[in-house]
Amino acid sequence: MKTRKNHSTIIISILIFLGVMNMTGCATLKIGTDEKAKGLENTRKLGVEINGALNGIFITSTNEDNPVLLFISGGPGVPEVWLNEVYDRQYPNKLAEHFTVCYWDYIGEGLSYNKNIKAEEITLERLSEDARAIANYLKEKYNKEKIYLMAHSSGSNLGLHLAQTDSDDFYCYFGMGQVYGDDEARMCAAYNFLKEEFEKAGNMKGLKKLNKLVSVSGDSGNEKITIKKPETIGRDLEQVLLMAGCATTREMRSDAKDIFFKQLSAKCYTNQEKINYWKGKKLLSKSAYRKYNTEQDADKPALIPVYFFSGYYDYTTPITLSKELLEKLEAPEKKFYTFYNSAHSPLWEENELVIEAMLEHVR
Repeated sequence: MKTRKNHSTIIISILIFLGVMNMTGCATLKIGTDEKAKGLENTRKLGVEINGALNGIFITSTNEDNPVLLFISGGPGVPEVWLNEVYDRQYPNKLAEHFTVCYWDYIGEGLSYNKNIKAEEITLERLSEDARAIANYLKEKYNKEKIYLMAHSSGSNLGLHLAQTDSDDFYCYFGMGQVYGDDEARMCAAYNFLKEEFEKAGNMKGLKKLNKLVSVSGDSGNEKITIKKPETIGRDLEQVLLMAGCATTREMRSDAKDIFFKQLSAKCYTNQEKINYWKGKKLLSKSAYRKYNTEQDADKPALIPVYFFSGYYDYTTPITLSKELLEKLEAPEKKFYTFYNSAHSPLWEENELVIEAMLEHVR
């Protein structure tokens, strides 16, 4: 507990420091902004007005004649374009060699954060409307009949909803780390896999932490898993996933070191925008969109082809649940891809294989 308090104190101090630094002149993104993104090659940083609100986007392209891809990040409230900057050597992302990629910071998050936005305003319906407007903006800008859609983690709730409701703007949908099921289903899906991983590695500390989260009853192979503290299971399971190499990537072991501090080092966001980034994450955690679960609409058919990408070690959004969803889902065409050296982020962990799979479905 003392360590967690120390981490919190350090994080608050850093954010205050960034706020003071920002007083020296770092501005936030404005509507009409169109500038080269610092730290990112072949990338523009834009501010556009969508449905009366600022939407910040990063567009990365090596050839504007390439197909256009709209990328919706996870979190919710955790835009991911900065991974291309700070993890360029460890996880080089070559997606822009094949697509013109729009990384969209939707309302309330990252570049699009505004203190006047209320959590209840950020709904699935509002984000769907905004996504269609972004798609139309991109189609007009690049003279395309349709574009491609990709979503990651919690962004895949919105991504699949768009696949189920919009056949006019998108050719197909790529769902990476597709969300399905609630915390209980997620824990039940993860338990035996994590237990086996810890036992194989002789990681008794990890196994002990895992078993503190649940009570197990019943025979082997037919266990009943019960979460002991449902109110904290998201945070508690994340710590266990990190220990097992089953969280954001196989290598990451600390959200503070590998996500928070890495994001603060990114040049593509100004100091104030970095503060807004984490304020936006907090805002989205309370949003109406955060409460939506794909399970509510699993029986609705997709209007466009759907392709799911999961890491074999992904138990942030368990691969077994993503497979279950795709089996149930009706779609003009569907296919499941497993990436055997990845956890939650195959696009970065096995970039070339993911791109190869995507290109199978590009017109």
